[in-house]
Amino acid sequence: MKVILTLVAIFFALHAQNVSAQPMPYAQEETAYEEVPTEYAPQEQEGFHYGRQVQRPVYIDEEIMYAKPMPMQYSAAVNSLQAIMRRGKIRCGSNLRVKSYAHLDDGVWSGIDADFCRVFALAILGDNKKFEMVDVKPSDAAKALDSGKIDVMLSGASYSAAMETSHKALSAGLLYYDHQVLLTTNEIGEKNEDLRGKKICISTDTDYYKNFEDYNMQYALDVKYLTFANLDKAKEAFLLKRCDMMTASGLMLNGILLDLPKTKAKIVKTHIALHPIYAFVQKNNNELRLAIKWVLNALLLAEQYGITAQNLIFFATNDNPEVRNLLGDNPQLWQNLGLRPTWVREVISLVGNYADIYDKNVGKDSDYNLERREGRLVKNGGTIYPVPFM
Repeated sequence: MKVILTLVAIFFALHAQNVSAQPMPYAQEETAYEEVPTEYAPQEQEGFHYGRQVQRPVYIDEEIMYAKPMPMQYSAAVNSLQAIMRRGKIRCGSNLRVKSYAHLDDGVWSGIDADFCRVFALAILGDNKKFEMVDVKPSDAAKALDSGKIDVMLSGASYSAAMETSHKALSAGLLYYDHQVLLTTNEIGEKNEDLRGKKICISTDTDYYKNFEDYNMQYALDVKYLTFANLDKAKEAFLLKRCDMMTASGLMLNGILLDLPKTKAKIVKTHIALHPIYAFVQKNNNELRLAIKWVLNALLLAEQYGITAQNLIFFATNDNPEVRNLLGDNPQLWQNLGLRPTWVREVISLVGNYADIYDKNVGKDSDYNLERREGRLVKNGGTIYPVPFM
């Protein structure tokens, strides 16, 4: 019996040796050369390495083929803050056709978009003059960001589910709340019934059309539509008296009204829809998004604590750790965001806190006198509560 078992063991051992000697099906061995810039090279992974010669057999099976990995794709937005620093200026998109957003006044940029861009320049570059205002229509915001024409989009870009889910641009924070209202001829009254059966010039490239359509149906106004591809065309038609009214955000329409004789038109403060205005950055640019988000939050925190140019010296010696962080006593917090630790002190001295910027440009101290309403701080009856800076 022992002899039989020994012979069986020898048979299976010889058979296994013969099978292992047979070559596996394979494609020819290839030498992989993959060069990737050092700053982008990820950690080495099993099976392949970057930046040097690698011998890697490629085995082909009936079900699975082990092939060379596809080259990695890198976003154009990588190191965006460094790109802005190398360029020496930040570029802000704004609808420069509308004076209320930004305009040149004796060679100096004025307007709420210009002041926000001025703040970004000071926080990132240390110089409030190192910014450029670029004319971009709100409907072209995503395209301008994706192409690198601008770094951040400001005026007229509202936030919506469509913008979020399409991944066309990345929200960097709320700038202010506006309201969609009407610009009408002086013959039209202030009440809803005065709008019934009238004709409106309206653009279809923004959410203004959908908002007004809902409003028209809700109140059974039977308003007739004269549609245009963009707001500029709708504005031209209104000025040519082809319709009785047009609709857009209050700030935009107030900017248009300033350039018209007072006898020609008026703002009807019928609130068709809330129109929050956000700052946007390129869709993969999380680095710049974080910087812009915390800059805007810092302006609101300064308002929350009542920090102004007049009392800044007092707050510089404050015992509140959040205030001290805000003013740069813990420089690491701002440095982690790629920003200069002392920028808040400099901005407060230059343009003030959020309330100062808003009131000067669009609020009570401006020609527009737009109420902040929902955009006020919670402590003042609004909806805004700044995030702690700890």
